[in-house]
Amino acid sequence: MGKVIGIDLGTTNSVVAFMDRLEPKVIINEEGGRVTPSVVGFSKAGERFVGEIAKRQMLINPEATIHSVKRFIGKRYREAGRDIPLVNYEIVEGKSGDAAISVAGRLYTPQEISAFVLQKLKGSAEDFLGEPVTEAIITVPAHFNDRQRQATKDAGTIAGLNVLRIINEPTAAALAYLHDRKKNATIAVFDFGGGTFDISIVNINGDIGEVRATRGNNALGGADIDRALVDWLLEEFRQEHGVDVSGDRIVRQRLRDAAERGKIELSTAMETDIQLPFLTADASGPRHLQVALTRATFEMLVGPLLERTIEECRKVLQESGMGVKDIDEIVMVGGSSRIPRVKDLVKEFFGRPLNHAFNPDEVVAIGAAVQAGILEGEVKSVTLLDVTNLSLGIEVEGRRFAKLIPKNTTIPAQKVQLVSTVIDNQRAVKIHVLQGESALASENVSLGEFELVGLDAAARGSPRIEVKFAIDASGIVSVSARDGRGVHNQITIRAPTGLSKAEIEDARAEADAHQSRRDKASESTELRFTVEKQIVALETLIREHKAVLHKQDAAEAEQALKRGRMALAKSTDKGNLQDTSNYLKRFAAHLQEKLTAVHLG
Repeated sequence: MGKVIGIDLGTTNSVVAFMDRLEPKVIINEEGGRVTPSVVGFSKAGERFVGEIAKRQMLINPEATIHSVKRFIGKRYREAGRDIPLVNYEIVEGKSGDAAISVAGRLYTPQEISAFVLQKLKGSAEDFLGEPVTEAIITVPAHFNDRQRQATKDAGTIAGLNVLRIINEPTAAALAYLHDRKKNATIAVFDFGGGTFDISIVNINGDIGEVRATRGNNALGGADIDRALVDWLLEEFRQEHGVDVSGDRIVRQRLRDAAERGKIELSTAMETDIQLPFLTADASGPRHLQVALTRATFEMLVGPLLERTIEECRKVLQESGMGVKDIDEIVMVGGSSRIPRVKDLVKEFFGRPLNHAFNPDEVVAIGAAVQAGILEGEVKSVTLLDVTNLSLGIEVEGRRFAKLIPKNTTIPAQKVQLVSTVIDNQRAVKIHVLQGESALASENVSLGEFELVGLDAAARGSPRIEVKFAIDASGIVSVSARDGRGVHNQITIRAPTGLSKAEIEDARAEADAHQSRRDKASESTELRFTVEKQIVALETLIREHKAVLHKQDAAEAEQALKRGRMALAKSTDKGNLQDTSNYLKRFAAHLQEKLTAVHLG
C-alpha cells in the first residue's frame, strides 16, 4: 500500500493531509497554500481551472465558475431548490431527476465537479510526496445521507482514488483531538463550515473515542450568512437608488464577494465599510454602493441562522442523554466558528471553555490523515467508534416507516428482518429502503427499492425471507437476502441519483484524459520556458564576449538564436521544442569551450 492521504472536501475550501511517521501534516498545494478553494472554472475556450485561479475569475465570469457544489452532491433537483439562490451558475434537472450543472455547453454532475477538485488535491499530494497516490480517506458532513456519501465516494473514484473510508467531519476532528491529547474527556465538536453545520458529542476514554450522538444541518453554513448579507446590501442599494439589481449575476457575485470580506473583517473589527464603485449604471450614469456595516447590524441580520446551530446543540444533548454539565470542552471547527457571536453563543449555551488549539480550517483533514494512518498501520493507539446519523428502515403497510437501525447506533451495524408475502402464491417481494426520522415513509430519504423474485408458490405469510441491512464504517448501506431454500442474494442499495458503474468509469476516463492533456500542456510550457532561458543566456554570452568572438562563431550564434526564436513563435510540438532545447544546450557548451580557449591562449 502506498501513502494514504486524508481529504477534507469542503464546501468553500478543501485540505489534504498525510501521516509523516506519527505526525499528521497538511500538504502544500502548487500555489504554496495550505487550503485549496473548492472552485472549478471554465474559460470560453473550454479550458478548466481548479482552486485559486478559478476563484479569481468568479467576479468576471460567475456563470462559468462552479463553487459550493457540495450543497448539491447526491441530491435530486427538487431537493436543491433552496440552495440554488446561493450560486450564480445554472442548476438544472439531470438524469433521473438529479441536480446537474449546466456550464460551457454541457452538463456536469456534482460528482464530476467534485472529482476535479479531488484530482487537484491528488496532484498536490503527489508533487509534495514525490510518489503516486491512489488511496484516500474523504470526510463528509455528519448529516450526509447514504446517497450523498455514495456520491462523494463516486467523486473520489472519478478522480482516480480508491476511497478506503468515508468519515464524518466532526468525527475526524475528534480523531485529531484524540491523537493530540489522549486524556479522558467528553467533548462537543462544533463544526460550522462554509456550507454545513454538525455537532457531535464524543466521549474519550484513554485511547478510545466513542461518538455518543450527532446532529447536523446540510443547509446551514457560511454561504447562508453571506446570502443574508447580500440580501441586506441589495435592499440598501434599492432604497438609496431605487434600483433592483438582484437579477444581475455579476452584481450578485460582487456583492457576495464583498459580503464575505465584510464578514471576515468583522471578526476583528467593530465596523467595516463596503464600497463597490460602478455597481451598475443606467441612463443617469453609474451607481455606486457605499455602506457601513457594524458588528451589531451583522449580528442582527444573521442572528436567526446562528440560533439554529444552538438549537441543534440542544437536541444533540437530548439524544446523547447528557446535559451541558457533562461536557468538558468544545472543539471549534470550520471557518464560520471564528465569528465572535458564534463563540459567544456556544460559551453561553455550554458554559464551558472553547478549544482553539486546532486550526479550524485544517483540523478535519488532520483527523482524516490520522484515520489514514490507522488503516496503514502507522497509528495503532487510537480507536474511534462512530454512529449512524440517520435511522435506517423500510416502508411498511400504511406507507409508514419502520426503523430497523436507529439513529446514533454505533457503526458498523446490521439488522436482520424477516419479510414474507401478503397474498397467496406471491412470487416476488418488493422492499423500499429509507433513511430518516419521520413516521411517514414519504417524508424520509429513499435509498432505493429492490425486488426479491423467484419465490416458491405458497400461502401468504408462509415464505420466510431473511433480509440483512448493514451500514458499514463509511455509513454506506448494503442489503443481502436469504430465502428458506438457502438461496443467497446480495443487493447493494445505490442511490437513485447515483451514477452507474459504467458512468463512473466514463467520467474517470474523461478526467484522466483531461489530466493527460494538462500534463502534456504543462510539459510543453516548461520546455518553452527552458528554451526562453537558453536564448537569454546565449544572448548574454554573446554580448559579454563580443570583442573576442570570432566572426564565424558570431554568425553561428545568430543562427542558433534564430532557430530558438522560430521554435517559440511557431511550434507547440513537444518533440520540436525538446530538440531545439538540446541543440541550444550543445551549442552554448561548444561556444563556451571556444571562448575559454581564446582566454587561455
